[in-house]
Amino acid sequence: MNLRDRPPMCMSVLAGIGALLSCSAALAESFIAKDGKPNAEIVIAEKPPRMQKLAAEELRAYIRKITGAELPILTMPGADAAVHVYVGKSPYTERLGIGAEGLPNDGYRMVSGEDWLALIGEDEDYVPVEPYARNHGDRKRAAAEWDKLTGARWAFPGSSTFKAYNKELDVWCLDKRGSLNAVYDFLRSLGVRWYAAGELGEILPELKSIPLPEVEKTVRPHFGHRQMMFYADRFFMASRAQALWQLRLGLNWRGAAGGHGIDYVIHHENTRKAHPEFYMMVNGKRDIVSRGGKPCLSSEGLVKANVEFAKAYFDIYGGGIVSAMPTDGYVNLCQCDLCRGKATPERGYRGQLSDYVWGYVNTVAKELYKTHPNKKVSCMAYGAYMLPPEKIDKLHPNVVVGICQHRANFHDPEARREVLELRRKWLDKLSGEKKLFTHEYYLHGRANGAYAGIPVYYPHQIAEDLRSLKDICWGESIEVFTQGRDRPDPHFATYQLNCYVTARFWWDAEQDVDAMVNEYYAKYFGPAREEMKAFIEYSEANWPKMTKEVEPIDEALRLIAAAREAAGKDNVYARRVAWVDGFLKPLKQLREKLALGRKNVPRARVYSRQGRSEIKLDGKLDEPFWEGMATYRLREIETGRKPLFPTWFRAAWKSDNLYFAIHCHEPDVKNLNIGATRDGDTNIWNGDCVEILLETQSHAYYQIAVNPAGILVDLDRAKGIDTTWSSQAEVAAFVGEDFWSIEIRIPVAGEMQAEVEPKKLVSGRRPNVTHPWYFNIGRQRKRETGMEHSMFSPPGKRSFHVPMKFGKLYME
Repeated sequence: MNLRDRPPMCMSVLAGIGALLSCSAALAESFIAKDGKPNAEIVIAEKPPRMQKLAAEELRAYIRKITGAELPILTMPGADAAVHVYVGKSPYTERLGIGAEGLPNDGYRMVSGEDWLALIGEDEDYVPVEPYARNHGDRKRAAAEWDKLTGARWAFPGSSTFKAYNKELDVWCLDKRGSLNAVYDFLRSLGVRWYAAGELGEILPELKSIPLPEVEKTVRPHFGHRQMMFYADRFFMASRAQALWQLRLGLNWRGAAGGHGIDYVIHHENTRKAHPEFYMMVNGKRDIVSRGGKPCLSSEGLVKANVEFAKAYFDIYGGGIVSAMPTDGYVNLCQCDLCRGKATPERGYRGQLSDYVWGYVNTVAKELYKTHPNKKVSCMAYGAYMLPPEKIDKLHPNVVVGICQHRANFHDPEARREVLELRRKWLDKLSGEKKLFTHEYYLHGRANGAYAGIPVYYPHQIAEDLRSLKDICWGESIEVFTQGRDRPDPHFATYQLNCYVTARFWWDAEQDVDAMVNEYYAKYFGPAREEMKAFIEYSEANWPKMTKEVEPIDEALRLIAAAREAAGKDNVYARRVAWVDGFLKPLKQLREKLALGRKNVPRARVYSRQGRSEIKLDGKLDEPFWEGMATYRLREIETGRKPLFPTWFRAAWKSDNLYFAIHCHEPDVKNLNIGATRDGDTNIWNGDCVEILLETQSHAYYQIAVNPAGILVDLDRAKGIDTTWSSQAEVAAFVGEDFWSIEIRIPVAGEMQAEVEPKKLVSGRRPNVTHPWYFNIGRQRKRETGMEHSMFSPPGKRSFHVPMKFGKLYME
């Protein structure tokens, strides 16, 4: 009988290129295991690579778990076995004419014959290049070797190489492992699933026999680089169960573009001493500090040093890509003469350093291309240089760009549209195939974070986004929050689904996400499948509202309670539902706070000034920028009556910046009470000042105080009083005949800013009617004869800090 004439037996097939049968059929009377007994043997190379050996062990272990049959692992086929399962390349697969050629990025082949099955891909042991640190304590020794090789000019790039090795498994995550992925695909075809690490996340089918499948397919992933960086479960420190789960996701850590690569160029003690001109000038001094310093990107010497470092890195370590990205928190322009005028603040926060930073990256790439034309130079589109440069028509052909994004925010159509437009603009600057990659943040499960306890599910947004990326993006890196102490990790209870869907869509971005999640509900939650489906789908549609509203929280809690009831007791399904319910504990606490209500709070409209007149901050409030806006007045803080000393404000939005104009009536301007004369001095509250309190969609809350001298003090109040946070706001004050006034520009850096870089900038996105901010503006007037306090939304007591009385801030 012809192979294709046999009756099909359904088997999951990933997208692949090459000869591919969409379903499998069992070869007549051929079994890998039969009635709980072995009917096959596993054959590997005599000296197998690490991952090939692990692949064989995983196959044997799961066939034993599924059927009870124990298959031997041999390096030479036995004469008595009815079926041979060839795992990885060996002389026997060569005789069959089955190889792993043309299978980059851990792709694989699955091919069967009359009495054999081959599960094969490229397998190769990673060999770390010297010098590298074996552990934390070995860094000093290895760094000394690096200094000897390079003349002690650059920081040591091999200090974290050891983090790619897992001692329990005795493998490197940088090992090539196509055959392991083939084994996992075969096991998935039998019904095995790994939704989370350990037995709690494992699904096993109830089988006694495993027929030899009829299959011929080649599988290549849609995304080459597939990295998830689990915070408390980095590969080197992950438990055996956690490390195996990461491998079962089909990740590929190789090819990472890296982050703030310029750190290696400027963060050597010798460089700080010898080349102060490499560092940013701030208030007339070069920013040279013991553990950092930010670069002056106009320094020709820095460009040369960066190029030399990249050459040394490639020549010593190999690899194909090096990062020229500036240091983290790079949001301000160097104040030296060479840098003057190179910022573009008119483009807003996300573009104010774009031409400056990307001009530097492009220059480094151009110089490196002369000697290493096949190597790449990377930089992230991030923070103040998220937007493409305007003064560069095309970036050099060896430049690759990583876009930092938060697809969880794509529930907002405007946020989704902005990202698609951003990608289009970057593609216009790039040449050649797939020069984009993405850097993602799956951090909503962070303990004590802004979204603690909120079930942030978004499998459909993940699927939609990866479909749109598959033809333009060569890979992704994702930061994933894990707590790492308790097992199962309570903060990962919901995020494991997002990670699972992402990993599977990296391999096949065209598959049916509804079929995938429906299978998840059925296999993972069993008798509670319908109730958990209702809970997760409701959460996916409504989790943003749960940060502000009681009703969606109540519904989510009702649905999870129904799921607990349906799951029963003392079974694995009950434990899985309880895992999710335990994650929701902070949500229940938030519900009690929200129940106090923000009823009848006043509203203030933010007016868009995009594409309108520019503004020069001088504190005078007399420019056309402020015309045509509603004026909002402050009321006495306890009674709500009109204050003796009136104050009004207006609000505007332009290019990711929130602007306020605040006018304070003051008949005695000669005796203004100035409590502080330098920024950051908390004595500001000993005198006259105004305060802006901001609670965004993702952070509650920020406090910014300004006095009549234009002195600014800013704090993060999310976890108490954090004076180390900096708003990076620009402020100007003006004193008139019978008033003083301020204008302030507050940069807004994106909804995940507080998770990614919590010490700088406002975390949020543009407020709108559906997803508003909550805020208050208050004024303190202090004299020897007494004080007057007034606020936009009076709390009814003598305190500015009553968040439940904050007013609503929105843009139509």
